[in-house]
Amino acid sequence: MRVPYGVLLGGLGSYVDSYLASLLTDAGYQVWVAIGQQAVINTLSRQVEVALIDLPGSTYLDQMVRLHADFTGILCIIGPRNDQLIVAALEGGADDYIPRPFRSDELLARLRAQLRRRQRYLPPPFSIGRLHFDLAQRTVTYAETPLALDLSTFTLLRVLAEKPYHILPANEVADLVWGRGNEHRHQLLAQTWQRLCQQLDNAPELCGNPTQGLGLTSPNAV
Repeated sequence: MRVPYGVLLGGLGSYVDSYLASLLTDAGYQVWVAIGQQAVINTLSRQVEVALIDLPGSTYLDQMVRLHADFTGILCIIGPRNDQLIVAALEGGADDYIPRPFRSDELLARLRAQLRRRQRYLPPPFSIGRLHFDLAQRTVTYAETPLALDLSTFTLLRVLAEKPYHILPANEVADLVWGRGNEHRHQLLAQTWQRLCQQLDNAPELCGNPTQGLGLTSPNAV
């Protein structure tokens, strides 16, 4: 089962085009909407593969620069006939842009292009114990059985797998998976871990020790 991609629809001004959320959801993406610099920053997490950012004007460029993260691509929506803003946005960290007015199919095509570019930097399929990861195909199997994962669980496994046999504090893991702005992220962390262990039939090498998982540290440990 392939896990959907996560997209953040963010507005640095006072709004975002409301129809875009439905467009992205209908296209199969998991979508978050955030308005305002701090809300956008707090929503960024490893679940967000691409942030689609409405950049109203040059006064918001400093805010846009702060959004750049190694794990998130940035695609800016920019008003018509604003070549200077386009150049400044690209120099400020945006990976691509689309000017208004735009066609929905072009926006989706540019979004898919961003995801393809990011796939080039993914590691080849790898295993940790009986867990096998294919990040490009967005699948995980356990003992050769495909796992039915939602985006949060897939991201949690991915975060843990990137540092095998390292102790990872719960706060760090929760922030990476759900973003700093989610006040329930620690509760979600415990629930997601429990749900994963149930799907794995509480496999002793992953879930038997309350402080270890994936040969790492369980996210319940602080």
